Amino acid sequence: MKKALLVLVLAAGTVLAPIAVLLALMLGSGGPPVFDAGALRPGSVPPEYEAWVIKAGSVCPEVSPSLIAAQIEVESGWNPNAVSPAGAQGFSQFMPYTWPTYGRDEDGNGRISPFDPADAIMAQGRFDCAAAAQATKDIESGRISGELLDIILVSYNCGYGCILDRGSPYGTAGGAESDSYPGKVKAAISKYTLPGAPRAPNFIPGGPFGANIVAAALAQQGLPYAWGGGDANGPTQGIRDGSVADSFGDYNKVGFDCSGLVTYAVAQASGHAVVLPSYTVHQLNDPRGQPVPVDQLQPGDVVFPAGGNPQHVAIYMGEGMVVAAPQSGDVVKVQPMAEAVGANPDARRFG
Repeated sequence: MKKALLVLVLAAGTVLAPIAVLLALMLGSGGPPVFDAGALRPGSVPPEYEAWVIKAGSVCPEVSPSLIAAQIEVESGWNPNAVSPAGAQGFSQFMPYTWPTYGRDEDGNGRISPFDPADAIMAQGRFDCAAAAQATKDIESGRISGELLDIILVSYNCGYGCILDRGSPYGTAGGAESDSYPGKVKAAISKYTLPGAPRAPNFIPGGPFGANIVAAALAQQGLPYAWGGGDANGPTQGIRDGSVADSFGDYNKVGFDCSGLVTYAVAQASGHAVVLPSYTVHQLNDPRGQPVPVDQLQPGDVVFPAGGNPQHVAIYMGEGMVVAAPQSGDVVKVQPMAEAVGANPDARRFG
């Protein structure tokens, strides 16, 4: 983020909607998510920043953790103290006049600073998502054209005024630097993306309930297991268990445990009409769940190890496979049902 947006806007004679309006569009949309895997490659990000990269890459569906990480590499090379010749500051290279709109005290340390990695990374996610929201609206109206990711990236580097002035992200007033920025970031994305993480099936608002459960869960592939992590709204920071999870540092990770992933996927598929409790036994015994024989399993059914006191849970995908958050040290992934919960599990169907 290097260019002076205000100068560009005035020079071009372009009238921009206030940035606050962009944020309102992004944060207040409230619509069902459009899921995409884009899973972060475990170990690709410095561990002290991984949780924040995942969180920033979960603000909106257009911006993934791997995109956030690739931008940071290009912007500052993971140097939280970086200052550019133009005066851009910190990890995410915010200009001083742009920072107040997006910066917040994310880690509760009493300061809001572009040199604070948590504050900077989350501000970057908000900026990208605000640009995505405005660009989507402007593409639909015919005001601008171009690839959405290119628009997000040129907006980050040059300002949204560059996009509006040119009508696209190509050949803007940002010059060679802005023209080359999307290519640099996109070239770095693969370094941070989990190999083999497929694009999730489309989440269809009002569509098949079971298929939407699977879509929501699959979109979280590659996120770390975090004991106590995950709720109806997405991944959350894990908590201490005083035992094995602590030895893996789950309390410093943002992700899902097995029941948190199920709670999230079912809530998303139901539009939050069905929000399951966080404990596996309570999920098994929730009266909203219909028991299902193993030979009648369908995608989206929730499966538990048999016996009535399960300590694990997964989501059936079909063809004997499930998506699950297996255990500390692992990630959300697809695996054989027999490996995850046994060949003859208890099953429940919600919705």
